[in-house]
Amino acid sequence: MPSIEQNLESLCKLAKESGATNSVSFDARKVVVDERVRLKCSVPLCDDYGLNLMCPPNVISIKEFREILAKYKHAILVQIEVPMPAKMKKEFQKADDIAALYKREGFLESYRETFTPAKMKLHRIVHKVEAGAFALGYRFAAGFIAGSCKLCVDCAGADAGSPKVCRHPFRARPSMEAMGIDTIQTAANAGLPFEIPARTKTVWNGLVLVT
Repeated sequence: MPSIEQNLESLCKLAKESGATNSVSFDARKVVVDERVRLKCSVPLCDDYGLNLMCPPNVISIKEFREILAKYKHAILVQIEVPMPAKMKKEFQKADDIAALYKREGFLESYRETFTPAKMKLHRIVHKVEAGAFALGYRFAAGFIAGSCKLCVDCAGADAGSPKVCRHPFRARPSMEAMGIDTIQTAANAGLPFEIPARTKTVWNGLVLVT
């Protein structure tokens, strides 16, 4: 029977074969949770706050997540790197107000065209690694994506006239940030640091808690 180390290695290999730029297993105790991460969902207010069922305040509390995380020993970090288009880099460099930049429709359109496909790809990889872990017998495997869930153009949580029930309950996953995970420090702890603010490429991170 393969050891946990061998299984973790095979799951990291699965992530890379599925399109991840990087994937590494590490001690789950090195996953950093910080209440200030959740604060950034509301200060400044994210467009998805309260409207996406996989985002705050529709997800479990940080306290609950801390208690759950403490029961895990192993985790897998998955990364996808996306080169930043030259035009977007220039706009970032010239911007005096980054928040205002994200309100500009032209910039938002470029942002979505560049990064939404990458985030969707990461979502699929995280889902595949989580399913792979489950198939190996790790029944409590749980995956987390990057940013808000984009499975639907408009989340059911944003429709005031319909029940707030996820249309894809077996595929939808909350993000690392929604759980209060400090992605930057966690990635550094896992040996896969990335640059913030991004200058030449953007790195999207996903996480799978294994056992």
